[in-house]
Order: sequence, then C-alpha cells, then structure tokens
Amino acid sequence: HKIQRITNMIKAPMHKMEIPSGKDVCRKQFFHFIDKMLNADISHGSYETYLPLLEEKFADIDKHEVLQRLAALEFDRFLKYYENAEDLNSRDGYRDDKRKGDKSKDKFSERGQHGAARGGNGDMTTLYINLGQKDGFYKAAFLQYILDMSDLPKSVLGKIDLKDTSTWVEIDKDAAKKMIKAIDGKSFKGRTLRMNEARR
Repeated sequence: HKIQRITNMIKAPMHKMEIPSGKDVCRKQFFHFIDKMLNADISHGSYETYLPLLEEKFADIDKHEVLQRLAALEFDRFLKYYENAEDLNSRDGYRDDKRKGDKSKDKFSERGQHGAARGGNGDMTTLYINLGQKDGFYKAAFLQYILDMSDLPKSVLGKIDLKDTSTWVEIDKDAAKKMIKAIDGKSFKGRTLRMNEARR
C-alpha cells in the first residue's frame, strides 16, 4: 500500500525487478576487477624488475590458459562470499525469516552497532580505516582485503559501513587488536593506512 501511495504521488508506475543473485553480483565485481586491470597505469613502476622472471614463468602457458587461470582465481574468490546466500527474491523465504524473528542472517548482515557477536565473548567494537569506495573498493572486495591482510576469519566481522574515503568495520573485540596491528601503518597505493578504534 505504501508503494501504491508513492506511485500516486509521483504519477508514474513502478516495475518489480529481480534482486541480483550471488553469481550476478560476483560477475559484476569480476568484470569491474578486469576493467580496473586493463586501465592500470603501466608506464612506470618497480614491478619492471620482475618482468623477466614473469616472462620465464609464463613461457609455456598461452594467453587462453592465463585468462582461464585468472578467471578461476578471481571469480571463485568473489563467489565464496555468496556461496550460502539465500534467494532474496523468494517470498516464501522472506515469510519463513519473519516467522523465525529474522534470526536467519547472511554473512553481510547489517546488524546494529552493538549487536550480538558471532564469535568470541559476544562483545563487538568498531574500527575506522581510511579506505573507501574512491579507492576502488566495494563491500566484498574490501572484506577480502582486510581478511587477507589480518589472516582473520570472516566470522569475526559484523556490520561494514563503506563510505567514499573511509570505512567503519564492526569486529569482535578479541580480534580487533590483531586486525589493527596487521593493517595500521601499512601502505596502499603509496598512501599510509590508518586503522584505529572508531569514535563516531
């Protein structure tokens, strides 16, 4: 009824569209990665020192196989974040969740700032980092980045608030110090990363 009221106000129809599936999201993210790679500035960089070694390693692999390996590595990396995602287009699934009191959450659950933790002692804290969407991150890629850097499981994370130039990460207090130690002071594209407990 609320949608009907809005359509009456704006005097324009609304059309139902399907929510993208996990694979649809992964495909979009994967080709965003490919576009970013194709547009990378290769005019200079210390990587040139390693080109002879790379050419040697790839000497017996043709271009088609390189593309296959790149696709397998990157697409599967994105896909694992959505492997257990429910079908958000399913009305029956939505009703079941409501009957259960919305206890069934996926791994990107937007919990409250002080919600119950998924691990540890049940306490959460929020960390701030000076990375955001303008650095080329979207949520899945950002999660992958900080988990790879800290070697922590994704189960310690809660709400991720990704902004243009900064991000707030909800994390189990027992894991917060390890993540800060792993990331704070490191370099990203020539810029020093800053991660600390948030004061919002």
